[in-house]
Amino acid sequence: MKLLSKDTENDSAGQVTLTPEQPEDMWHTYNLLQVGDSLQASTVRKVQAGNSGSYCIHTTVTICVQTIDFDSQACQLQVKGINIQKN
Repeated sequence: MKLLSKDTENDSAGQVTLTPEQPEDMWHTYNLLQVGDSLQASTVRKVQAGNSGSYCIHTTVTICVQTIDFDSQACQLQVKGINIQKN
């Protein structure tokens, strides 16, 4: 995992920016996250355009973490939360 930036205080509060490079990095991220943390990530949303088909848009979401789950078979991190910032 690559640490891009870190801004922490003495009481362990703060912000870090990480980039996973290997599938097992999701496991380490799973162990770092807690309920109540905010998480920002980029995602792709599929938009239906009537009868002419659909297209994809890239967006960034910021959520307040409610539940965290790790799928060890697929090495995927599944995070559920509510949006706390407009896209």
